[in-house]
Amino acid sequence: MTARPARILIVSPSLLGLHREDPAGHAAWHLARRLAAEGAAPDILVPRDSDTGQRGTLHWGQLRQAGIGLHVLPLHDGADGMLGWRAVEFLRANIAPDAVVVIDQRGIGSSLLAARRMGLALAGVPIIACVTGPAGWAAAADAPATPAQLLRAHIECQAIAGADALLFIHPWLAEWNGDAGGRPVLVTGPLGEASAEPGLRAEHILADPLPCAVAIGRVAQALRGMPGATLRMAIPPNEDAPTHDPIAAMAAALGDTPLRLGLPGEAGRRRRTLPAQGAVVMAERDTLGAPLVQDALAAGIMVLGPDADGRIAPLPPIGTVPRLLPFLRGVTAPPAADTAIRGTPLVSVCISHFDRPTLLAQTLDSLRAQTWPHVEVVLVDDASPSAATRDFLAAQEADFAARGWQIIRNKTELWQSTSRNLAARAARGEYVLVMDDDNLARPEEIEVMLRAMQSSGADAVAALQDLFTGDHNPLLEADAPLPRVEFFPVGGPPDVGLAWNIYGDVNVMFRRDTFLELGGYSEDPELGCEDYELGAKLVMSGRKLVVVPTPLYLYRFSAVNMAKGMSNERLYWSHRRPLRPPQVGLTPAQQRLTGYVHGAEHARQQIQGWSYWAGRPESRPWPEEGITDPGAPGCDFQLYAAALALQAGDPGPALRMLPAMQRAAPDDARIASLLARAGAA
Repeated sequence: MTARPARILIVSPSLLGLHREDPAGHAAWHLARRLAAEGAAPDILVPRDSDTGQRGTLHWGQLRQAGIGLHVLPLHDGADGMLGWRAVEFLRANIAPDAVVVIDQRGIGSSLLAARRMGLALAGVPIIACVTGPAGWAAAADAPATPAQLLRAHIECQAIAGADALLFIHPWLAEWNGDAGGRPVLVTGPLGEASAEPGLRAEHILADPLPCAVAIGRVAQALRGMPGATLRMAIPPNEDAPTHDPIAAMAAALGDTPLRLGLPGEAGRRRRTLPAQGAVVMAERDTLGAPLVQDALAAGIMVLGPDADGRIAPLPPIGTVPRLLPFLRGVTAPPAADTAIRGTPLVSVCISHFDRPTLLAQTLDSLRAQTWPHVEVVLVDDASPSAATRDFLAAQEADFAARGWQIIRNKTELWQSTSRNLAARAARGEYVLVMDDDNLARPEEIEVMLRAMQSSGADAVAALQDLFTGDHNPLLEADAPLPRVEFFPVGGPPDVGLAWNIYGDVNVMFRRDTFLELGGYSEDPELGCEDYELGAKLVMSGRKLVVVPTPLYLYRFSAVNMAKGMSNERLYWSHRRPLRPPQVGLTPAQQRLTGYVHGAEHARQQIQGWSYWAGRPESRPWPEEGITDPGAPGCDFQLYAAALALQAGDPGPALRMLPAMQRAAPDDARIASLLARAGAA
């Protein structure tokens, strides 16, 4: 009997031919080709629509002829977590493959690993990370990492650290990654294809599409030492607000060395043609996974890149290209996660309610339908004034009493944070799940959260949320629309939490003793973001928060959402609350800087709510320093941070940041002015 081919699923955020050429899509295509040639049955999963305006089905036939299956999931590209969630949902609905190879870019592997740990998908299936770039290396030399870059680096590193085995496209990446902790490692060799044509003009081709000032200087210095050298570089993509012109900067740095524009055509599924006597130049090691570099290495064309000292030098030659399939067959998954719930713990659902009984009725119905039977509801009515609420609560008393549930009535309005804390103190359960009075729990919410809590040893468990609009109950609709998920908390790291809520919404399950030890929610009346603040407090205290990578509850947008009635002033102070946990123990200068980071990011992100940041010290430019847009990453960000530190009496940050900036931009009067102030201080 002939053994069936190994079913290998390659998960990538993009694919060559469907999306703009990038390291992830290029690697996915060439991995699939090599596996098909070795006798495997590879499939490619891309959890987003095509960029080309054509559906993925147009490419299905060509890929099928090559022995490759293709699955392109609908809907646009979005947050990195969105791609991970879609991949998890696909795997939950389909037969598991023999192995999953996930491209490192955008951290999709972190969602797959979380789903496997929680018993949601891929039980017993090995997950192999294909490392195409140096995740975690520094951002461009002349710009700080943005919160989005920090978050992406975090989940990419999580995916690499948790994988069962690692594929590296180049020995440099394996060397950079260091000790693999006993996991199987394979250096694949270049994932690319090109032909080397001796008749083409010999020239150096720059692989970096947007080189920074430091990289431009590095390349120009190397080429000036090569008589007769010519450099070809790409025409940079359009930017809404370009910070510099790399073409003009490169031309000025090269001096008499000729500069030509436009790269050899993108390969697509056709072989790229490169000059046999030329070289491809990497200005940064981060460019190692670029398709142009991989194609050149595959064709045996010289590739130049910065060595350990930053000098441009030839990359070492690649040895024999190994077979992939035997390696993947040898990778084993860890034992299936033990997600059985230990004992029969009681879960207390803590709800603060204020005068919307129709929506509360739907929330309670969703809790009565839970698959976990050991549930207590502790409902605190926050002095609702209407007769309709009083009548509704009176009608619930018999059912509550029969179930052992509780109704607590506040005599005066205390607001939701205080009411939730009252509910948690009155709760009898080992765990408390806090819910808004208009959330709808999916039937499995409590059971899945309990499994995640016990199997991970976490102190708190959050989940994705399915958004909907209106006062109806989608759980009762047979033709309800597909989940609309747009918020992707990941539980860390705290530095990103300084700018964004990465901890989850109100709907979080806590160990009750942990909730009480943290003091619950801070009791600021009339303000929001108490959930964000408590998440920051939990993580900053060293406790563990995990996120279930699937929507377990429905979050409602309706005419009576709390935020709809907030003034700009209340919104502003609500968004300041999450700063309090990370600012504990900081100096005044550090507090000022962290406040700036938080405020500048919100001013940039809150396009529809810009007004509540207008004029605040965290987002206001400094015209006397020539700084006009401190919310944008780059030079203005660093200059503004230096100015803030100086104003707070701490010249240290300015003296650390500004000299390097001055070397990159010696004629910038703003840098010289701030350096003079820092030296005088």
